[in-house]
Amino acid sequence: MRRRTDSSQRWVRDPALHAVEMDEEFVMMGVEQGEYYAIKGVAAALWRHLAQPRDLDELCALVTEEYDVTAESCRSDIAAFLDQLQAKGMVQAAN
Repeated sequence: MRRRTDSSQRWVRDPALHAVEMDEEFVMMGVEQGEYYAIKGVAAALWRHLAQPRDLDELCALVTEEYDVTAESCRSDIAAFLDQLQAKGMVQAAN
């Protein structure tokens, strides 16, 4: 498995995860995970962007366009978020 800081690794949402956007937040049901999830704010924006395969640099660029934050300061936060999503089986490596 590649580390999230490897800019060449692309990530995409797990297509088996059912997600609905409501009032600027996503509510999701993971059948395989057997859990419900809710995310909002920057996390919801990242989830929206992960509808297509994206790498860490692309995600940082998109977040810096939408929010008042530098790519350097958001990079570690996005990498940690991707780690959490992958640990829960919510994203997968894209080819």
